[in-house]
Amino acid sequence: MSGSQVKLEMMRPAATLLLTPLAVAILFALGISSTAFAGPDEDELAKIEYDFAAMQITKDPATIDRVEAIMADDFRFTDPARRDSGASKAQMLRTVRSEKLVIASTDFRPFSIRVVGSTAIVEGVNTSTGTFDGKDISGVFAWVDVFEKRNGRWIWLFSQSGQVGDKLSDKDPCGGPSCPAAHPGFSLRR
Repeated sequence: MSGSQVKLEMMRPAATLLLTPLAVAILFALGISSTAFAGPDEDELAKIEYDFAAMQITKDPATIDRVEAIMADDFRFTDPARRDSGASKAQMLRTVRSEKLVIASTDFRPFSIRVVGSTAIVEGVNTSTGTFDGKDISGVFAWVDVFEKRNGRWIWLFSQSGQVGDKLSDKDPCGGPSCPAAHPGFSLRR
């Protein structure tokens, strides 16, 4: 192998690392899922995540309607760092549609999609810039979403998201009428 061939072979992994994120971004911009190799379920779940992020920026009624259609009637959102942060499907959609919520940008890192039977767990991290009621809500957020496949389509059951660096709260995250019944809990001792 000549010196230039060795140099090219050494550069190939670096070029792949640099070009792969660019290729993923181009595929998403073209509306093609970056998880096309994973299977149709993963593609569908990635599209739901993409639509959820897009609707917050664009407030596009058709996109909001698509996401609303896959949310379970008893959908729940929580933020483990904030007391009484729980939101129902109606509350979440009202917030997204509100002019108070202004998301300027969001960047999703590669995220994982695990499908086990009729259940899927999607988790990841994104960086968003935006305001709510004029107050800065920008940050890095870690999140997990839970879906169930019903009658051949994915239904979004639960979402939990929190800003990276926030301290978790030990308070009941749900205190409203849309909260599910609480389990009485238990204690164990040695």
